[in-house]
Amino acid sequence: MTRWNDQEEAGNGTFLLGALAGALVGAGIALLMAPKTGAQMREDLNSGYNSARDAAARRYRDLADKAGQKIEEASSKFGQAGAKVEKAVDDYSNRASSIANDTASPGGFPRA
Repeated sequence: MTRWNDQEEAGNGTFLLGALAGALVGAGIALLMAPKTGAQMREDLNSGYNSARDAAARRYRDLADKAGQKIEEASSKFGQAGAKVEKAVDDYSNRASSIANDTASPGGFPRA
């Protein structure tokens, strides 16, 4: 049963590869058969490329800005957490010193 499923999956992959190759060949033939001159076609392709490049650059800047904001937020939260830990350590240290001072006798030995 599993062997049949494996063969079916391989057939699907081959079909998709063939469909993609056919689409590329069809697009190439359509470009060659288009009623535009070579200069017009290059201009159209160039403008399409430039607009796609500009859109990708805008998207990249937007993502970079969002990532920068997230990094700033995480850094702020990390700093706040570090301050809390630092305060807790200081409080613990102060309490430990206070307890040690309260239990020590004047001679430096703990009281019984």
